[in-house]
Amino acid sequence: MAFDILIRGGNVLDGTGSPARAADIGIQRRRIARVGKLARAPAHRTIDAKGLFVAPGFIDIHTHSDIGILVEPTAECAVRQGVTTHVIGNCGDSPAPISEGYRELATRRFEYYAQAREWDWTTYGEYLDFMGANGVGVNIAGLVGHGAIRTAVMGFDERAPNREELRSMKAHVEEAMAAGAFGMSTGLVYPPGCFAATEEIVELAKVVARRGGFYASHIRGERETIVDAVKECIEIGEHAGCAVQISHNNPKYGGLGKAPEIQALWDSAHDRGLDVLVDNDVHTDFGPPLSHALPQWTQKLRTEELVDLLQDPMKRKQIREEVRADRTPGPGYVGLLVHDRFDRIWLLRCPHDRTKEGLTIAELAARRGVDPWTAYFDVIVEEQDRAVGLFDYMDPEEIKSTLRHPLVMICSDGWVAPKEERTSATAPYQPCTFGEFPGVLQRFVVEEPVLTLPNAIYKMTGMPAKRLGLKDRGLIREGCAADLVVFDLPRVKDRATNRWPHAYPFENYPHDYPEGIDWVFVNGTAAVEDGKPTGTRTGQCLRRTGVR
Repeated sequence: MAFDILIRGGNVLDGTGSPARAADIGIQRRRIARVGKLARAPAHRTIDAKGLFVAPGFIDIHTHSDIGILVEPTAECAVRQGVTTHVIGNCGDSPAPISEGYRELATRRFEYYAQAREWDWTTYGEYLDFMGANGVGVNIAGLVGHGAIRTAVMGFDERAPNREELRSMKAHVEEAMAAGAFGMSTGLVYPPGCFAATEEIVELAKVVARRGGFYASHIRGERETIVDAVKECIEIGEHAGCAVQISHNNPKYGGLGKAPEIQALWDSAHDRGLDVLVDNDVHTDFGPPLSHALPQWTQKLRTEELVDLLQDPMKRKQIREEVRADRTPGPGYVGLLVHDRFDRIWLLRCPHDRTKEGLTIAELAARRGVDPWTAYFDVIVEEQDRAVGLFDYMDPEEIKSTLRHPLVMICSDGWVAPKEERTSATAPYQPCTFGEFPGVLQRFVVEEPVLTLPNAIYKMTGMPAKRLGLKDRGLIREGCAADLVVFDLPRVKDRATNRWPHAYPFENYPHDYPEGIDWVFVNGTAAVEDGKPTGTRTGQCLRRTGVR
């Protein structure tokens, strides 16, 4: 019988970390049927991969594509990087469960895409069914977000749940795991996760453990308190009997230099027998709305409420003092405000007054003759909370150290974005969405060999597949799903930004697609043909089947 597709003469990286070997790959009925010398085998379509590398499709273990995949189901920005699977629901955020009492608050958590689709689901299973019926261009594996669960039960209440509320939260976790979630995530610097005590999370993680899932966490502190936050995450896993994944665990400004200490904690937990892994992207900066660096309780406010608040001088003073006290640590980029490093915060998007774009807050303050805090608050008010900053808050050398560690997988921390965003003058800053995986190959395999090619591919394929318990993905073996990428390593380029580690002065922004990714197959169908996307939707909504 003829193969559907024969990939001939490539250098095969099988996803285990082993060196490349010359081999042909025969695809039949969406799966890898044969690997070996198949040059004379009949095939309906033959692809000449001589001089190219063939690897399993990249598995992006940490994304935020929960709503983006509904808006842009072909996931062109992912497949053009060689990515064939996205893991969604990270940092405590998932679009389900939703309760009627808090539906409006829940949708505001995904404000960027909130109006793109009718949110008519309630349970996690209903959300997965909706996504599957819509068709997807990459495989999707989901985590249920603790923040979504807490919002559905308690809104943004800053207190511990009572007995009935905790029972309801456990039921939501159970429903999501039964529906096929691979685990639960937390975002302990974001509302409402930041209001939860360790004990609450342990109880919910026990439900995940019974179902064979894992616990992924954007931990409670990424800066000054990062060591204690890593300890808490490990403690939750050990008390719950749950595998642990620490999200983007590179130290942020205020905790720079602590990488050796936290890596020692990973190693110690692993040596004790805890199944602990880490995911990390490789960007030193991040582009959130300026208001997201304010205290977490402000994020429940509507735009007009926040603007009114910031027009009160006494309220400004109180917020400034609360941020600098950092008693409930915010996201890593908040460290720049805590330490008054306004020279490292660029104004990326100011739609009401574009002349401010490209300035740092410090430069704007100097031009106006005001202090940087005043300038920061003023911009939020002037732009009606539509101002976006670019926060430079990580050390490139520590990122390389994190990347080298054997417990670290490669992720983007990005999301599926609509095609028009790539060239839109108002698009968010998202080089990770358009170029993360080619960028790693270009910068850390070819230009500066931080990783060997087989090890980099393992961190993108076999390693995350094992974390997910996917025995038929992430590897090039007979019987595995035919998720494959064919690339020309010398030509691989991240064109979402021309600069690393920093994007400013904003070269290649908006973003361009990468080069050198020639063919991508998702479940045996070409999603990229000779460098061009096909628009196929042959991805699958993957569901974990766990134990009780």
